[in-house]
Amino acid sequence: MSVVYSIGARFAGGGVGTTSYHAVQGLYRHRMLQRLICGSYLTTEIPATIVRALGALSRLWRKLAVFDRSNRIDHIYRVFYDRWAARQVTECWLFHGWSGYCLQSLKRAKALGATAVLDRALAHPVRLNELLQEEHALWDLPFRWSVTASRIQQEIAVADYVVVPSDFVRESFSEAGETKDLIQIPFGVDTQRFRPSAQPRKDDTFRVLFVGLVSVRKGVPYLLEAWRQLRWRDAELCIVGQNKLPAELVRRYQDLTNVHFVGHVQDPVASFQQASLFAFPSIAEGSALVTYEALACGLPVVTTPNSGSVVRDGVDGYIVPIRDVDALADRLERLRADNRMRQDMGKAGRARADVAVVGAGADD
Repeated sequence: MSVVYSIGARFAGGGVGTTSYHAVQGLYRHRMLQRLICGSYLTTEIPATIVRALGALSRLWRKLAVFDRSNRIDHIYRVFYDRWAARQVTECWLFHGWSGYCLQSLKRAKALGATAVLDRALAHPVRLNELLQEEHALWDLPFRWSVTASRIQQEIAVADYVVVPSDFVRESFSEAGETKDLIQIPFGVDTQRFRPSAQPRKDDTFRVLFVGLVSVRKGVPYLLEAWRQLRWRDAELCIVGQNKLPAELVRRYQDLTNVHFVGHVQDPVASFQQASLFAFPSIAEGSALVTYEALACGLPVVTTPNSGSVVRDGVDGYIVPIRDVDALADRLERLRADNRMRQDMGKAGRARADVAVVGAGADD
């Protein structure tokens, strides 16, 4: 069995790059990996002789895309990468490509007789756009329909199978009227890297942590609204990640006490280890890696069904409806008030990370 694997992001470079690394690592160990095609890559045990990468051109293009709110630069990059990658596809038993980057590659692989598998790490593009359109309307923000959505729908139509990471993504396909065969595989977490600290915390401050892109999609405004409602003066809300909230939203919360916008952190392990709990009220994900990482670090997690997490409500943390500020504030209050419950949930989450979600051996 031979597999050609394609991802337009930076292989082994964090987020989906890390997820893809562990998948490819498994293929390589089982002598199934024929070729890795990627935007760029960090050096790993995967031999450079079987890697095809755009390299510096990909990194430059993707950096420019960060500053383009229309997402057109990103869309153009995806089309360019796919056309280039399709020329790198060779005869194989199976082709595995990441959504948004592989329409022509899927077609090329099928023409060569391969089974074509699409990896979709987010909700179905139609449902994703509907959720984001609703969210932007609620906050009176402009919204642009994703220029990549139709391309991803074409990829879904071409693929023989679609790999999804969570019940939420599976349900989004059903809600969009999609009948494609789905294979559901959760992500994993590196439990050696993400783990409770062996040292006592630096202080005893009750600290609520968010890690991720600070954006409307991630539900950050609802977390800030919950913090306003709680009126805690002797606790901290630590928001780690690149801030992409519109300026008018940021101004709404300038008066909040003990809210720290930390910005991007290269290695968030220490942030997890210094927190009391993890809050992630996302509107739409696939299966957010940060929720796995928080569990592995022994933190109870308060999140939504739409985060696609493996959190069990009342066991490892709490699941609250999207956009429900009252429920979010209530669960944060419960966890602060009951130290024993918080510790028990943290231990349960760590055990779940050790046993139930080691899928990536483990692993945006």
